[in-house]
Amino acid sequence: MQPFLKDIAQKLTAHPNLSSLTIIFPNRRATLFFQKYLSEGLTKPAWSPKLISIESFFSSLSDLREPDRLSLIYRLYKVYNEVMKSEEPFDRFYFWGDMLLRDFDEVDKYMVNAPLMFRDLSQLKELDESFDFLTEEQREFLKGFWITFEEKPTGSKEEFLKVWRKLPKVYAEFVKSLKKEKLGYEGMIHKEVAEKAMSKGILGKNEKGEQYIFAGFNALTKAEENIISYFVGEGANCYWDIDAYYMEDKWQEAGQFFRQYRNHPVLSRTFEVPPENFKSEGKEIKLTGVSQRIGQAKLVGQALSENLPSANEIEKTVIVLPDESMLLPVLHSLPPELSAVNVTMGYPLRNTPLYNLLDLLIDMQLQRKGNYFNHRQVTAILAHAYILAFEREEAQKIKYSIIEANRIYISQEELIRENTILQEVFQVVEPEQASQYLLQMIKTLGASFTDAQDFDREYAFHFHRHLSRLHEVLHDSGKHPDWRGFQKLFRQVVMSQKIPFTGEPLKGLQVMGVLETRNLDFENVFVLSLNEGMLPSAARQGSYIPHSIRRAYQLPTHDHQDAMYAYLFYRLQQRAKKINLYYNTEPDRIGNGEMSRFVQQLVYESGMKMTHHVLHNSVQINAIEPVTVNKSAETMELLRKYVKDGSDPEQKRELSPSALNDFIECKLRFYLKHLARLYEADKVEEDLDARLFGNLLHEVVYWFYDELAKENNGMIEKTAYKDWAKRVDRLIDKAFIELYKLDPDKTVTYKGQRIVVRTIVKEFIAKIIERDRSYAPFVIESLEQKFATSINIGEQEIMLGGKIDRVDSKSGTVRIIDYKTGNDEPGVVSIASLFDREGKRNKAAFQTMLYAYLYYKERKVEARLTPGLMNRKNLFHSNFSFGHTLGKGKDKRTIDDARQYFDEFETLLNDTLSDLYNPESPFDQTTNLKTCEWCPYREICRR
Repeated sequence: MQPFLKDIAQKLTAHPNLSSLTIIFPNRRATLFFQKYLSEGLTKPAWSPKLISIESFFSSLSDLREPDRLSLIYRLYKVYNEVMKSEEPFDRFYFWGDMLLRDFDEVDKYMVNAPLMFRDLSQLKELDESFDFLTEEQREFLKGFWITFEEKPTGSKEEFLKVWRKLPKVYAEFVKSLKKEKLGYEGMIHKEVAEKAMSKGILGKNEKGEQYIFAGFNALTKAEENIISYFVGEGANCYWDIDAYYMEDKWQEAGQFFRQYRNHPVLSRTFEVPPENFKSEGKEIKLTGVSQRIGQAKLVGQALSENLPSANEIEKTVIVLPDESMLLPVLHSLPPELSAVNVTMGYPLRNTPLYNLLDLLIDMQLQRKGNYFNHRQVTAILAHAYILAFEREEAQKIKYSIIEANRIYISQEELIRENTILQEVFQVVEPEQASQYLLQMIKTLGASFTDAQDFDREYAFHFHRHLSRLHEVLHDSGKHPDWRGFQKLFRQVVMSQKIPFTGEPLKGLQVMGVLETRNLDFENVFVLSLNEGMLPSAARQGSYIPHSIRRAYQLPTHDHQDAMYAYLFYRLQQRAKKINLYYNTEPDRIGNGEMSRFVQQLVYESGMKMTHHVLHNSVQINAIEPVTVNKSAETMELLRKYVKDGSDPEQKRELSPSALNDFIECKLRFYLKHLARLYEADKVEEDLDARLFGNLLHEVVYWFYDELAKENNGMIEKTAYKDWAKRVDRLIDKAFIELYKLDPDKTVTYKGQRIVVRTIVKEFIAKIIERDRSYAPFVIESLEQKFATSINIGEQEIMLGGKIDRVDSKSGTVRIIDYKTGNDEPGVVSIASLFDREGKRNKAAFQTMLYAYLYYKERKVEARLTPGLMNRKNLFHSNFSFGHTLGKGKDKRTIDDARQYFDEFETLLNDTLSDLYNPESPFDQTTNLKTCEWCPYREICRR
């Protein structure tokens, strides 16, 4: 049982005139392997036959030349617009044009009469004699489609017919225009050669049919079938790579096409009794289910590491990847001891890091406003590996400054750095220069790649080639799309392109796609991604030709594709000795992606012995252990920053009301946030969340009363509120300029969410002003001012401090005001409840009481101290009343003077601080799970 190509090579080494032969294979790779096997059995390698792929063979028999696909679509675009009397832009036509070109290609490859197929039969009651060549079954498919059209179709059917009726002319004019330039697409070239062969022959005077050999074909197009039949009729030979297992079983789709060819009037003479290699003795088949895609790559690498073949044997091993995106994970998982790895497959350009960068550059220009770029694209570009390789320090510095300042839009001047790649990246580019802009970026990057970055060089080469051609096409069209259209066009062009990795085919471990395995045999086979949608692959390419009409004219359908891939799957295994099959045990979100039907057939129909393992992590229910941080010497040292004269002056700070709130609610949260300093990652906030909205409101109210206080030495009279609306509008503009770092010399424009936020802020401030105007006159004592004190805990003096939003006074009463944008309740059950760790407590009231305590300690006032909130809950209430209430039911009363409660408050505060500085009291979790609902550290606690 030797490789298919080697078997043919050995048969031909005894040929008396080997150099006169021409051997045609399905692909170029087969010719390279065949040459190797042939040279092993020849004494004079110079006598080798001519080896050629079927595509090159067709091209050699035609005067037409095939241009690149983009050029073909552009030529089709010009014909289509002329025939349809349309002015559709190229960026909108590309997707449709790509699909139409694919349809024309198949129509020609399968030798279909295009004018007849594209004929409108919606008004035809019966098929006329033009369709006599169709079988009854084909005629039924055709009738079944057209019978659904009404007398006067509307909607999508009307639109379909409008285009369908023009397609014969579009097809004819397109073919005519290409022939005029001696050009042709692949199907057109095949059809021309096949028609020539069947009509007048293509063999030269001194040529004989027996000089030609066709080897390893399957799923022939009609053009291929006709050309091979012609040569076989003239004496050519044909070798089929088949096995009795799927040939003799009519239910095996893998042998579907061979069974048809075995009954062919010409090709049947080339068939011999199929060998029985597939179920031969000694095969070792392992089927392994692995969780997720990356797990498969890691497992293959592990298997090779544990049983690494020798340098001479490694070339008999292949890794087959039905999922092209698995290439890089597999390459990174291979053992480093491998001396050589050869990749032969198409890798999608859209999966490359260079595509990601170019797409970001396009999106950046699309989202640009004048010479201002959006932070989303800017920060992503600055974090891209290619940019970091050039300017890591400067890129990171710019990125962090954008996040820290919460910049939504950043000017070009702020991003450019002279004589660096950043100067090329952050250009203001008009759509007409889009392709030149990207080409220049590719040139800069390509020139920087080292020899170790051969993959990156390959990416740059292919992107430069495709974008250069796109640039030529757009220049020729004279109608350059805008950035949105260019982005769409760029993505569509790249979507269909692959990097054809081809290396040294005869050395090292082979890594290839499914189609690349044709005619090749390996002893050790690894096949990954054996799931539905990968093998067989899902039907992703669209077609304008309806399914029923495709079946009527025997154009390929999804069943055709399934049969072709079934053959490749079984053929790969028929001469292998060790077969390792891997599939993903995790289906996708909608349940697709179960084990491939081909594997199911192998398991349940073949009767072959195989081992089946499913790798998984055993399910273990781990008890959620309490998270506790003991107060070690290092931890106690961290706490010294709140102790007067207790730490480095630069580290010194006061315990704030919010920090104490955190400690009372959850000691662990206090430790993580204030001592371990585990903060949530900063990011640019485009939406005004509660925090940013609160900051905006505080800024505007502060500026408003700061201006009023300065105008009248702190006294606020009712008349001071004259023209308050204009003042507030100006201050809101100022707040937005500072928050989003806008140009102060330009008028602030409000769009979308900003209009809503501006309206809400203004309404909120209007209510504050309404309540304050009715309370006036009063005196502003302080605005956004910090007050501090200290408390002795043992031998340590603990510093407390906080910034109070506003303090005002009137008639012997001092109000301690805290603005809140939420729905905080004003009521307090008891002073003790403010320090209750497990029960329901009022955080906002604790904060204002502590503010009042700090103010009293620093100012030693004799006036009544009334702490309270101005928030959404009470400001908009018809019975607005400032201040907190204490108690419940009949005992409820307003805290009109907080001083009378300070003794109790201070005692409880001392107890809290003593607990904080007690080395025996750990930082543990709260038992009140409601506290954990919005805690950023709940993942650490697993709550």
